[in-house]
Amino acid sequence: LPNTITTLTFSNDFNRIIPHGTLPNSLTTLTFGNYFNKVLPPGTLPNSLTTLTFGYCFDQEVTPGTLPNSLTTLTFGDKFNQEVLPGALPNSLTTLTFGNYFNQVLPPCALPNNLTTLTFGYEFNKVIKPGTLPNSLTTLRFDYFFNQVVLPRTLPNSLTTLTFGHSFNQVLPPGTLPNSHTILTTLTFGRDFNQVVLPGSLPNSLTTLTFGNYFNQVLPPGSLPNSLTTLTFSYRLNQVLPPGTLPNSLTTLTIGTKSKHFFPPSSLPNSDTKVNI
Repeated sequence: LPNTITTLTFSNDFNRIIPHGTLPNSLTTLTFGNYFNKVLPPGTLPNSLTTLTFGYCFDQEVTPGTLPNSLTTLTFGDKFNQEVLPGALPNSLTTLTFGNYFNQVLPPCALPNNLTTLTFGYEFNKVIKPGTLPNSLTTLRFDYFFNQVVLPRTLPNSLTTLTFGHSFNQVLPPGTLPNSHTILTTLTFGRDFNQVVLPGSLPNSLTTLTFGNYFNQVLPPGSLPNSLTTLTFSYRLNQVLPPGTLPNSLTTLTIGTKSKHFFPPSSLPNSDTKVNI
């Protein structure tokens, strides 16, 4: 391979051991095809690499030293389901995406301190212990099966965007979400979430809140923060919202067709609120 190459993409059929020194030090982006599933000994990947993508079949242990310290973006394919040991992921990593079959407990210190974006796949459904997620994390996305209790201090105060998948249906008592002194602005619940939202549960930094299809709970006055500008309810909601429930900051409200008669004009905070049906 020439020493000037920066991007290398293997075809889906490629599944060979890569000898040490094969990949040039100019390489910044490496993508493996679907069938690649070989061990990568430490030193195989060049220190110039910033973006690494594995295909569908890759399911090999990634030991400390396998990934270069230059790496910023790492994407695993669907079959990857190996334990991630502390020190295996370089501190340079900022974006990490797990594939659909990954369902391993993440031990404390397994995730690097510079990570900003973390995405779990379809099958992930493990408890995340407090201290596991780094304080650098800004975006966290769970997929379909995640339905575990989120303990207080599990979610870092750096978080700005939090997305739950279809199956999540756990109570979020006050203190679960990063508190009002932090910057969580976007919260999305999946299809199954149908829990009472208590006053003080949602942080005062929240601007965008989306409820999934099954949400059908009374919202007590004071449960929605005064920072909220965009609110989306599902088509199943058939609860009357008393005047004062929706905050004055709200500019956009989206409701289902069957729900519109539960939102009389008196329930809207001001005439400037745009209602989408």
